[in-house]
Amino acid sequence: MNTTKAPIIEIHGTGIHNRGAELMAIAISEKIWSVYPNAKIVVPSTFGFPSDINRYGFFTSSTLEILAKRAIFSLGVAGLTGKIIRAHKVDVVLDASGFAFSDQWGSYFPKHLYQKMTAKNRIDQKLILMPQALGKFEKSEVNEWTQKLFSRAEIVFARDIQSFNYSKNLLDQNKLKLSPDFTIAVKPLPNSSINLPKNFVAIVPNLRMLDKSDDPKAYLKFIETSLDLIQSHGLTPLFLIHDAKEDLKVVAQLENKYQNIQTIQHEDPRILKWILGQAKFVIGSRFHALVSTMSQGVPCIGAGWSHKYPELFADFNNREGLVDDLSDLNKLSNLIALFSNENTHKDSSVKILSAANELKMKVNNMWEIVIENINLQLKN
Repeated sequence: MNTTKAPIIEIHGTGIHNRGAELMAIAISEKIWSVYPNAKIVVPSTFGFPSDINRYGFFTSSTLEILAKRAIFSLGVAGLTGKIIRAHKVDVVLDASGFAFSDQWGSYFPKHLYQKMTAKNRIDQKLILMPQALGKFEKSEVNEWTQKLFSRAEIVFARDIQSFNYSKNLLDQNKLKLSPDFTIAVKPLPNSSINLPKNFVAIVPNLRMLDKSDDPKAYLKFIETSLDLIQSHGLTPLFLIHDAKEDLKVVAQLENKYQNIQTIQHEDPRILKWILGQAKFVIGSRFHALVSTMSQGVPCIGAGWSHKYPELFADFNNREGLVDDLSDLNKLSNLIALFSNENTHKDSSVKILSAANELKMKVNNMWEIVIENINLQLKN
């Protein structure tokens, strides 16, 4: 057990708005408490309602980051219940934004975090950017604010080689490190009260595939074709929603004949991970649902809207499982046939699980670096 004094760690960039962001908060808190059992973990009031923050044993930061009703309400309740921590008390801020610093999302996120971390009451706090997707940075304002943010950070972990290459000219090379997504290590949580069909295939939609795509109709056709092909192989499709609610809008836009397919939602992403682990295979577009799937050795077919998807599938030695062109329904059909067959399914599972085990070791190495930096901060 680590004998260093208990730290106060703030997690930035997560929340209950989607289950992947929630998984990142869970992964960080589990690791921190395993090393520092008495640590206090703080999140901004933007994380969720007071019940969401309390459910994980977190405290609320005194910094009000946005003037939104829920954030103001959560901050007020934390103040009344004594579950608030003054911003200047924090030792280390771990940013787990997932994918926020890039041309695709504009300058708001790097600017906001930089200004937060250069406030007088935070100037001595250490900032570490946890493994996440980064870039491109071709827009001048995004480039400028991201450079400032990177200069403030102690370490910047790029989640994939493309993110690494996008970022390497924006900061000191000694700060930039490569590490895979760290939610790989979160254990699934079984739930016997959930009745799952035999031989089911989980489809995880993502609204970003519609609003970030040049051809939203191609994605809807991709899902509808998937449903038809799954059933043609004698398997049962179901929808698994890996965010708070917005991905239900994708299901609502499918043809009427697909509206009666079972849809599963749950507020605990560890239970969703368990469900994904029970699937014959998964067809998904939510990044962390894909991580939760392949980290358990479950074959996976993906469709994505940014560079983080091909990089993820390559990490899991399943690059061929990503359908780059949504109109390539022949590839989709071949992959569904491949994963429906017992022999080829087993071969794919072994290959993916082997890669997953290697990635877990890399995540352990990342945590050694983070813990070392926390310990150095606590000695100051």
